Amino acid sequence: MPRRNEKLMLDEEIARIYYTAQQAQKRLGMDRDRFNYIVKTRNIERVPFLGGHGYYRKEDIDMLACEIDAFLLAGERSKFEFRAATLDDLAAEDHMAYLNFGDGSRSPERNASRRRYLEVNPYTSFHLYSASVLVALINLVPLKHEAILEFRQGKRGWMFSSAMIEQYEPGKPLECIVIDLATLNTAPEKRIRYAGYLLHEFAKQLAAWGEQGIDIQSIDACGSTSDGRKILERAGFEYTGTYKIPQISKPDVMSDRPMYHLHLDTSKRLLLQPYKKAIAEWKEQHGTSF
Repeated sequence: MPRRNEKLMLDEEIARIYYTAQQAQKRLGMDRDRFNYIVKTRNIERVPFLGGHGYYRKEDIDMLACEIDAFLLAGERSKFEFRAATLDDLAAEDHMAYLNFGDGSRSPERNASRRRYLEVNPYTSFHLYSASVLVALINLVPLKHEAILEFRQGKRGWMFSSAMIEQYEPGKPLECIVIDLATLNTAPEKRIRYAGYLLHEFAKQLAAWGEQGIDIQSIDACGSTSDGRKILERAGFEYTGTYKIPQISKPDVMSDRPMYHLHLDTSKRLLLQPYKKAIAEWKEQHGTSF
């Protein structure tokens, strides 16, 4: 019986981290020959388990799937615009947050915090537009370490004071949080593609920051929706636990806060490689090592 339990635990651990070749093919929508060609040309590692059967890390396959989703949007690329949001864009952001997260996201305090954060640091919100319509957004806010620790225990990202907000400064190690990551409410396949394109464009922003010496050490986020959790997991975030905090409108009722963490220095995600290369080169040029 102990051996059976050990095998079951091993099987569960493998299934948590790896896809079988068949599962990976299905995830990518490819036949076997196409799949074998892609993993070979992209140097995606095949890990042998259980008598030589090949397995592939979920994070590698999921990231490749995101790249494919983004590529499929390339035909519409002329309609897309990715940029840092301005104060004039906040009405559209408030509305998208409401559509994704409900009434609590459009409280006067929540709306005021979006404006306040953007006023303190003008690079805390990034939008993706298609034909002038907001289709996806991400809020990335650098915070002081004490605020990061509170956020990791479930505190809502918009509840921090202006004094806790950091600036993107060259040579200064930073810890950031994602407050919202949302897409237009539309067909699931389109939402996935919008999110994939948003993350690929945001990765370019990170790489540009890396060239300037902006040293982002880690990013924390809350997966408050099932779609949000899927996006975070595909982006390489690790689940760190679920915390309970009081609801805003009903303090006697507790809400779940599933928390996720990404450490950029140890992440092997393909999407982050341009940033990691850029910041490493900046540190080498400036003779720094944090």
